[in-house]
Amino acid sequence: MGWIPRLTNERVRDLVNTAASRLAQDHASEVLMALASPDSGAQLEMVRLAGRLKLAGAPDGMGPLLDSEDRTLKLAVVEALTHIASPSALRLLEKAVDDGDRDVRIAAVKFLASRGHRNVFNRVEAAVTGARLKHTDLTEKMAFYEAYGTLAGPKGIPVLEKTLIAKGLLAKKEDPETRACAAMALGKIRTPEARAVLEKASQDKEALVRNAVSRALREVGS
Repeated sequence: MGWIPRLTNERVRDLVNTAASRLAQDHASEVLMALASPDSGAQLEMVRLAGRLKLAGAPDGMGPLLDSEDRTLKLAVVEALTHIASPSALRLLEKAVDDGDRDVRIAAVKFLASRGHRNVFNRVEAAVTGARLKHTDLTEKMAFYEAYGTLAGPKGIPVLEKTLIAKGLLAKKEDPETRACAAMALGKIRTPEARAVLEKASQDKEALVRNAVSRALREVGS
């Protein structure tokens, strides 16, 4: 694995990759040794290989890599974990939802939501109902809100309605981005109750919110 990044000859590189694949499939302990290697290049190649081969035991050696300051390595770990998708891989992805890197957080929360992974719900709910997302960009905010809608289901409607539609003259209105995210989250719930809330917001003064409501209504369907 340490040699692969240094090889320029395509045929030799393929031969080494093939040999490494066979060894990795037959010798789990060697996979863990490569993941713990002080050679960052070897670590990265081993992570990628483990993901391609969906090696179920590999996540046992990937936990420490999520604490690395090497962003490329961390993103490769998250990608590999999504391919492996074993119980231990999903547990590490739960941890990655709170990672310090934006792209790591987004990739982890999107994948877990797509799997309907309820174990991450408390982390997602805390992000949506707390202050954590206040200063994040729209892409990340949308990822967490859509994950919330997917995982909360109909029980999440009151929270999202409160965010989308300020009730009363003195009620605090959320910023347009946050309200747009709440609308998209309602679109993930796909119930008549979610549709009713969206229809109430269909004439919102903010174009961003109206567009999100329109998209969400299409997703909910009739």
